[in-house]
Amino acid sequence: MIVCSCTVISDRDIESALIEILNQPDTPIPTPGVVYRHLSKRMNCCGCAPLAVETIYKKMDELEKKGLICPFACATARSKLIQFTSHRTARGAKASEQVSASLPQTGDRKVA
Repeated sequence: MIVCSCTVISDRDIESALIEILNQPDTPIPTPGVVYRHLSKRMNCCGCAPLAVETIYKKMDELEKKGLICPFACATARSKLIQFTSHRTARGAKASEQVSASLPQTGDRKVA
């Protein structure tokens, strides 16, 4: 299946890249950017990003079940992703609170 038509990346390309990436020491989070760079490609329009993410995590599960990648590498990548996501969510919530606090309240406005 073609995942990215701009750079012609298939699910098989992603699978082979994941095998190599997830068998490295200090495994990075296998984001589309990491996988595409490993394949010496770049996203052009980013329309494939949602499908790429879905394919990456689906393939990780399949490869782990087949024993082609270390389950500890998958667990490490998942925990890094969870930490990253929770950090971004917390940082985004804090920024949102700061913006909300600086906006005038609707009850403070006078209607002429």
